[in-house]
Amino acid sequence: MKPYVGIDLGTTNTVAACVNVMPDGSLKTDIIDMEQVDDSMYSITYKKTLPSCLYVDDDGKEYIGELAKKMKAKRYDRVIYNSKNYIGSHNHVWEIDGKNYTPEVVAEKILRVVKKNIERSLNTDVNGAVITVPASFNHDQIEATKNAARAAGFAENELIFISEPTAALLELINEESLISQKERIFDFQKPNKVLVFDLGGGTCDVSIMKVEITDDDYNVEEIAISPHTQLGGINFDLCGVIYLLHKYSIVNSIDFKRITIDDDIKRYVYSILSLEVEKAKMMFSTKENMHFNTNYDNDVIYDGYIEKFIDDMPFHFTLSKKEYDECIKPLLTKGGNLGVNIIDPIIDTLDKANLKKEDIDEVFLVGGMTAYNSVQKAIESFFGKKTIRCLNPVYSVAKGAAVYNYYSENKKKSEKGKIIIYPVVAENIYLDVKNGLPVLLVKQGTKAPYERIYDNIVKVDNATGIKLDIYSGKSIYDPKMKRLRSAQLTFTNVIKPGTPISLKVTFDKNRILHLEAWITNDEKQKIDVTIGKGVLHDGR
Repeated sequence: MKPYVGIDLGTTNTVAACVNVMPDGSLKTDIIDMEQVDDSMYSITYKKTLPSCLYVDDDGKEYIGELAKKMKAKRYDRVIYNSKNYIGSHNHVWEIDGKNYTPEVVAEKILRVVKKNIERSLNTDVNGAVITVPASFNHDQIEATKNAARAAGFAENELIFISEPTAALLELINEESLISQKERIFDFQKPNKVLVFDLGGGTCDVSIMKVEITDDDYNVEEIAISPHTQLGGINFDLCGVIYLLHKYSIVNSIDFKRITIDDDIKRYVYSILSLEVEKAKMMFSTKENMHFNTNYDNDVIYDGYIEKFIDDMPFHFTLSKKEYDECIKPLLTKGGNLGVNIIDPIIDTLDKANLKKEDIDEVFLVGGMTAYNSVQKAIESFFGKKTIRCLNPVYSVAKGAAVYNYYSENKKKSEKGKIIIYPVVAENIYLDVKNGLPVLLVKQGTKAPYERIYDNIVKVDNATGIKLDIYSGKSIYDPKMKRLRSAQLTFTNVIKPGTPISLKVTFDKNRILHLEAWITNDEKQKIDVTIGKGVLHDGR
């Protein structure tokens, strides 16, 4: 039987899942164990998560996973992590021993290890998969992810990309389908507006979806998507790191600025302390969950020790949950002083959908950082209601992707029991016009597939053609508007400058932004241009 695989290529960890079809036709999703060198460097370990880190040793040998994560604290200058935050950027490069590593190359190496593990676990070749991406990823980011997957050995025509919030929601629906109707928590027989809040290692995604199950069909309609927000577990860890550095500087009577002024020292201390903060955070979450339904009021304290810290001095410290929660408070509160927080993307997405928080039926939490109790409480306080989660938010995205892989391969449009995704464009798409304001081509929230013809929208610059610049942003005055693509349209015959040009804009089922350009009232000189093979929406 053909394997049905889902991959959550995460900022912090990467997870892969596969679907097993049970005798009654239900779908059981399993997480694939990832074989990797352990942090002792002397043996192989198998874990459900693969840390999205690359370590290059002194001999140039490359390691992905647990060892690479461990080496962040020892050989920080030879470890690349959080690379997903920069994928799609053509300017971000890490150099190790004269060799350049782009975010796309790092993603390729991670996916190559994932593919090998999937094939080992399933004992068969695997050429296709559903790979998830943040809902707010733009053309360049998804195109770079696709290129990385292709370079890792996956067949391009067997790759499907869906958003992480959508995948997690599909896993929730599948979990519900495995239990009896009486035991189910959610009634998707009527349309429900579900806000999916996805807080992972490096990104915060918010999607509002209308979900309805009719005749066993899963109808998932995206209503609005938040802008791309680089906020995740990394930011929460950084708050703890800065706090511990202040503790260290006070105890040892060292000027805090001295610690942070040297880039090498800063990278070292941030790398080693972030691992300690991560351990503390996991301890806080575990203890909190153990005492979830009790009057457990005692503070939880993490006791840490670093044998060689700054100037090879030891550092023994404690970090309590109350202290840590105070550190991260600005990230949980609108108007915090760190520039980003978890509430602003929620409000932005509600505004895009023209909805109030009272209009949301369910709030669904996804991503490893949502397992932290204080994050849950902050969101529940904002909405004034309890949130819902999958059994394990770390695995839910990969599992949902595997479920979608099965349905996309086995359910035709005429059959019952399909997953039907109605995606939307995340941000407005504009055409830059010389000596004028940008022209709106596709409005945010537009459902795919989409097609529109614009007559006399631009005029030829010179006798042979015109340059088109495509942008995305919140509005024509958005200071953070981003250029997606530039394309030079060159006509075969000489054309009088000022001649009007018509454009046909489409988004096809493969998520490709496509333009056709021709001289208005003369389609003989028509140019077919694919602006980018990037994905703006889910679906096939």
